[in-house]
Amino acid sequence: MKTKYLYLLLLTPLLVFAELNIEKVNDALTSIKSSKKLSYFSNDKSLLTKLKIKKTTSIKEADILLFPKKKSSKKIVIEDSYSKLKKNKNSIGAIYVKKGRTQIMFVEERLKKNGLSITNKRYRISECHLNPICFL
Repeated sequence: MKTKYLYLLLLTPLLVFAELNIEKVNDALTSIKSSKKLSYFSNDKSLLTKLKIKKTTSIKEADILLFPKKKSSKKIVIEDSYSKLKKNKNSIGAIYVKKGRTQIMFVEERLKKNGLSITNKRYRISECHLNPICFL
């Protein structure tokens, strides 16, 4: 019984302090292709300093918003959770941490609707995967 609590005590910090794998995020964001050069904006300034993408200092100049605090109906969004990706139809993808691992997914139909594509196939999912009825 005591060993259960010991394992729980040791695993808790790993799950709580897990951060995004910046290398993986850079790979995913640089694999998004468009006819024009894309620019990104995020409220998290520390995240933007680590990423190797074109950053902007204002929401108005940005093409894509990373993890926005407020809903923006006109901008393309990358969410910070799977549930937000399902709810927000303006979002093209989600990047989040689950069980200590960085999860990255982009919805292929939403990318096409916004004139975007992603070269890395492992990050692509179909809109159908967001709806549980699709699996029946």
